[in-house]
Amino acid sequence: MGVTQRARGSLRRHVPIPTAEDLRRRAALDAPTVRENLLPAVTGPQVADDALVLRVLDLALRIGEVQLATGAGAAAAHDTMLAIAGAYGLPTCDVDIAFSTITMCCHRGVEAGPVTTMRNVRYRTQDYTRLATVDALIKDIVDTDSPVSSSEALTRLSAAVAANHPYPRWIAGLSRSVFASAVAVLIGGGFGVALAALVLTGVVWGLARYLGRHGVPMFFQQVLGGALVTTTALLLASSGLLLDSPSLVVATGLIVLLSGLSLVGLVQDAITGFPLTAAGRAVEVVLASAGLLVGVVVSIKVIGQIGGDAVFSLAQDFSNLTPQPDVKSLVAAAAAGVLFALSAYAPLPSLPVAGLAGAVAWGFYAYGFGTLGMGQVVASAAAAGLLGLIAMLMPARAQMPPLVLVIAGITPLLPGLLLYRGFSQLALVGETSNNVQLSNGSLATGSVTILLALTVSMGIAAGVSFGEQIGWPVSRIWRRRNPSAPRRARPRIF
Repeated sequence: MGVTQRARGSLRRHVPIPTAEDLRRRAALDAPTVRENLLPAVTGPQVADDALVLRVLDLALRIGEVQLATGAGAAAAHDTMLAIAGAYGLPTCDVDIAFSTITMCCHRGVEAGPVTTMRNVRYRTQDYTRLATVDALIKDIVDTDSPVSSSEALTRLSAAVAANHPYPRWIAGLSRSVFASAVAVLIGGGFGVALAALVLTGVVWGLARYLGRHGVPMFFQQVLGGALVTTTALLLASSGLLLDSPSLVVATGLIVLLSGLSLVGLVQDAITGFPLTAAGRAVEVVLASAGLLVGVVVSIKVIGQIGGDAVFSLAQDFSNLTPQPDVKSLVAAAAAGVLFALSAYAPLPSLPVAGLAGAVAWGFYAYGFGTLGMGQVVASAAAAGLLGLIAMLMPARAQMPPLVLVIAGITPLLPGLLLYRGFSQLALVGETSNNVQLSNGSLATGSVTILLALTVSMGIAAGVSFGEQIGWPVSRIWRRRNPSAPRRARPRIF
């Protein structure tokens, strides 16, 4: 007994029994949020050779570059790059995305140094066929027991990036112009508004291509686009050739000019933990919107000084139409979805789905706004959330990136009329008609209206993200219960 007692006392001195406070501190240090974020340790000498590491990192970086350039979010690119590295036997990698810069590091334990490489995303494009081709390559790498070789994957990726568009560029330009006509009908315009929107969009599209080839920044492209649309609409209305309100033409132009911005990606990156990328996208969106503001305000000021009170009266002729889920609107929304997807080089089999997405989103939005009285912010966010949920639950065999369905559906929901009202209210500040200050010209009122339009846009983006967050666990449960389902969860939408 004496030996036992001495041994027990020695253990107590050298290995003290933890108290309740010690256990609580240890639990805090070993919390799952800390453990799960630590990279697993890799000990040598069994490490990947340099040639394999460099080849896999280059493949992952280039795939991530294509995803970011075509509008996907940082979370989608991050998860995809790690999945590709893991499929080729590199499980201990880090990925850092900062808007236009992608950095990837492969850790090789204590027997070999880490390998780090980086790429810049130097271009932004809307080519959903290219995105679908790269997505098919990702499935052949990640969703199979024996992925394609890294050399074959690089060859296929190079062919996808260097491939021509699936149809001529003039078809995409014409589709964008007819898309503007469909949006004009959707917001209540007549034949004259639809025709003016078609012609102006074609001119603005050609002007933007010309300026882009000559290195003119996006801000000045938006200024010229907004000025051209506003000036033409006011002149047509003043001459009597346009019987409807010019605000419908300008609102359509604003929707078309805003359709290429990554509003949803901005919110998605902020929510999923990529604040630098979200900040970069926010600066891009703010500058583009500011360019439209400058173009619209300057045009109203200049044309108003030339035309006088009549032009100012036309500038404040706001259309306040409550959307209705009638047959005409649903057809126009479906046409807008198809035409926008076509203008973004979407795969041809995905066009009917894009049209259905446009009709469903507009019907849900119009019914909630016009019938249930939900308000524009809530109704548009709910419609976007429904699209996000559908995109996450869409079968993988559809062979269509969820990005096509979501963007085609939410583009007609952009608050073009509301944004123009705010811009014109700012333009009318200080202007007088017959020595009486115009009632709609107010700095405070215009700022509040623009803020409301931005709130609607952010609501649409947040709605898509919310629908994705709901659909994510549902799709995971389905994969677990369906043995034939792909092992990899559907990538994030943005």
